[in-house]
Amino acid sequence: MISSTIYVRVVPQDKDRGYMLLAGFESKMVQSTCANYTTLNAVTRESLDAAIERMRVSFGAKDVKDSTPDPLKKKLAKMFGEI
Repeated sequence: MISSTIYVRVVPQDKDRGYMLLAGFESKMVQSTCANYTTLNAVTRESLDAAIERMRVSFGAKDVKDSTPDPLKKKLAKMFGEI
């Protein structure tokens, strides 16, 4: 399937067990409505970017839009040492 745009969202797992990367065709997706997901255990900027690229390739998408909530984006940026 070829789509012009897929949306990705990073969400925390229960009980502080890491994060999940959700991918789908709607910006307001949750785990039950996403088209694909992957577990992110040791999250670094490079591993997150690589996981997003794998999702883009597997969907054959031209564009990827990040729909991760802003507070979580800030938390990840701080964790990556970008802030």
